[in-house]
Amino acid sequence: MMLMRSLTVGLSLALMAGCSVMQSQTQSEPVDLDSRFAVIPLGNLSQTPQAGDQAASILSALLRARGAAEVELYLPADDNPLIYDNHDRQQDAIASAMDQGADIIVEGTVDEWRYKNGLDGEPAVGLTLVFRDAEDNSVIWSGTGARTGWGREGVAVAGHKVLEDLLDEMPVIETAR
Repeated sequence: MMLMRSLTVGLSLALMAGCSVMQSQTQSEPVDLDSRFAVIPLGNLSQTPQAGDQAASILSALLRARGAAEVELYLPADDNPLIYDNHDRQQDAIASAMDQGADIIVEGTVDEWRYKNGLDGEPAVGLTLVFRDAEDNSVIWSGTGARTGWGREGVAVAGHKVLEDLLDEMPVIETAR
């Protein structure tokens, strides 16, 4: 009996240590992976410098891995990336992407990208993604997700998992490749 109770408590604690939540909404047709994707810098609402750029970089790689035909990452160069204005960078990236013929603009925000205080210092990540039609700026798909990771897990690993989970929720048109 004592062994069973210990196992139950142990499993409960293990499950709570890597908690996550996801929510998504499709506004129109599924996302076509044969489209030209423009991933722009994600707005950084966290206190971690360059978290939006880190998440955008991971996101562009995940889109390619899922079979997206063309994915371009638009990260404008900055003299001092620690003091840049998120909004201006995003608008510059969108303008460049539109000039270069992007079909889908991928934007969003990083709400949290840090290690929690405490002995284990678990990573905590919160992200929102929005896929927009470049032609009329309508929302094709949007999703938001958050998770805390394990004590020795890196924040980039937790971010990668949140982005993967969000992309799993996104309906896609399978490519003919």
